[in-house]
Amino acid sequence: MATYIVNVYKREVHINANVTAKCNIEKMRHNHRVDTDEDMSEGFNHFARCPHCYIETNIAKEA
Repeated sequence: MATYIVNVYKREVHINANVTAKCNIEKMRHNHRVDTDEDMSEGFNHFARCPHCYIETNIAKEA
């Protein structure tokens, strides 16, 4: 099982262990989904982090 689920259409990274119902992973088209162990939210040309999956993003948003 991959650690991250990447929506290449929306350029958004989800953490597989923290996926919630708000993420709508089941609605993602199969050609827009990439399962990987690489965190594509870090580094050059990074993707956005899902606010529902990434806990530190949720904490920063509430503060």
